[in-house]
Amino acid sequence: MRTLSTLPERAERAFLMHVFHNESPREQAILRDELKNLAASAGAFVVDELAQQIDDPRAGTMIGKGKLEELRDRVALTEADLVIFSVDLTGSQVRNLEEGVNVRVIDRTQLILDLFAHRAVSAEGKAQVKLAQLSYLLPRLIGSSSHLSRLGGGIGTRGPGETQLETDRRKIRREISDLKRIVTAEGERRRENRRRRKRQGVYSIGLVGYTNAGKTTLLQRISKRYGEREVRSGNDRIFDTLDLTSRRITYEGRTWVVTDTVGFIRALPHHLVDAFRATLEEAIDADVLLHVVDAQDDDASAQMSTVYHVLDKELKSVAPVITVLNQKRNSPLAVHGDPKAKRVVAGDVTDEETLAKLMRVIDELLGVRVHLRLRVPSERGDLIARAYRSGFVENMSDEADSFHFDLQVDARDASLFLPFVESAYSAE
Repeated sequence: MRTLSTLPERAERAFLMHVFHNESPREQAILRDELKNLAASAGAFVVDELAQQIDDPRAGTMIGKGKLEELRDRVALTEADLVIFSVDLTGSQVRNLEEGVNVRVIDRTQLILDLFAHRAVSAEGKAQVKLAQLSYLLPRLIGSSSHLSRLGGGIGTRGPGETQLETDRRKIRREISDLKRIVTAEGERRRENRRRRKRQGVYSIGLVGYTNAGKTTLLQRISKRYGEREVRSGNDRIFDTLDLTSRRITYEGRTWVVTDTVGFIRALPHHLVDAFRATLEEAIDADVLLHVVDAQDDDASAQMSTVYHVLDKELKSVAPVITVLNQKRNSPLAVHGDPKAKRVVAGDVTDEETLAKLMRVIDELLGVRVHLRLRVPSERGDLIARAYRSGFVENMSDEADSFHFDLQVDARDASLFLPFVESAYSAE
C-alpha cells in the first residue's frame, strides 16, 4: 500500500474527523488507521485528524458546536480541501458541516464508493458501482445539492457525474431501475452458468476475506500451479480486486472453478452489498468457501467476525468454510483457529507445501458426488427441502401423489434419498 508520504503533491488534502461511540482505545486506533488507509487508497494526503467521543450525536452536525469550531480552525490552518467523517452523514448534516468548515465534506461510505468507482473496470462492475452510488445519494439530495452542483472532480465525486446528480429525483429513480434490470440480468446469466457447471460435475470454490488479506495472491498461486492460465499478481492496496475473477483448474482428475471477488471491510455499505449481490453470489454460492485471513494482523479476529457477518447476515451463505490463516514462515500468529470453519489450514499461501496441503483439504471436503433420479411422495416435503439444502435439484415435476426430480448430492448425504431412487443418471 502506498504510504501517505509518497503520495503526489497534487493529491487532495484531506482532514479526517473520527467519531466514536463505545469503542475501546485499541478499537479506536484500528479504526483510525483503517480510515487513513482508505483515504490514501483514494488518492488523498491526510494533513491532520480530530476525534470526538459522542454519546448523543447532534442531529444537525453530528459533532458538537465546540468541536465543529475546532474542526473549522484546524481545516483552515492545514489548508485542507475536504473533511472525511468516519461515520455516515445525512444530506442536511453535510450541508451544515460544509457551511461550518467552508470545504467539502464526505463520509466513510462515500469514500468507499469512490474507491469502488476508481477500481471498477468491467461494464458490469461500473454499473454495480453506479447503482450503489445513486442509491446512496438519492435520499441525500435534499439539503446537500450545494456541493453536488459544483464543477470539477475530487474524492467522493467519481462515478455518476455531476450532471446526473443535479437531475430531479424521478430521473435518478428511473436510472436506478434501469441499472437494477442490467445487474439482475447479469446475475441471472451467472446463475445459469453455475447451474450448467453443476450439471457437468464442475465444483466451485469461492474466495472470501477481509480486504487485502491475500485472496488474489492465493488465486494467482492456485491458477499458476493447477490452472489453464495465470492471474495477475495483486497489488498491496485496499479493494484491489473489484471485478470478478474466475479460473478453471484441474486437481486429481476433478475440474474446479475458483472465484475471487471484492474483499470485505467493517460496516461494508449496504448499498454496495445490494448492488454487488449477483457478483458476490458467484463466489459465496460455492461448494466450498476459502476464507483467507491475514493471520499476522493484530486485528485478525475482528476482521474474521466482519467476514462472517457479511456471509451469514447479508448474503445468507450456507457453504462449508475452510479458513486459510495466511502467514509468513516462522512469523507469530494473531489468531490460531476458527471455530466456525470445517477445516483450518495455516501457512504462507505462496509456499508450495501450504498450497498442496490446502488442495488436499479442499478435495477431502468436496467428497464424491452422485447423480440420482428420485420419486418422492408429496407428503415428504421435509425430504424435498433437504434435497435443496444438500445438493443441486433440477427437472422438478409433480404428479398427484409425488414429485420427480434429478439430484446431484455428495455421496455421504445420498443415503437419506436411496429409498426413493428410480435410477442413477449421467451429468453429461
